[in-house]
Amino acid sequence: MGGFAEVDANEVTILVNAAERGDTIDREAARTAYSEAEARLNKVEAGNRQQQIQATQALKRARARLQAAGGMVQV
Repeated sequence: MGGFAEVDANEVTILVNAAERGDTIDREAARTAYSEAEARLNKVEAGNRQQQIQATQALKRARARLQAAGGMVQV
């Protein structure tokens, strides 16, 4: 969902707000959450900027979790 990474020789330092191991994520639950977030974004009323931002963030989070779980996301 965003953050910073620093690579120095054989060491990587990552600074993020939250992290989750991909092998602990239920792929089917992540796929369902992604589909639901996508549907939510598609239902946002035109001109409702706050709902659009929230739905977009939810979709990005769901996409990241699905990808971390090894699921494919169509673009």
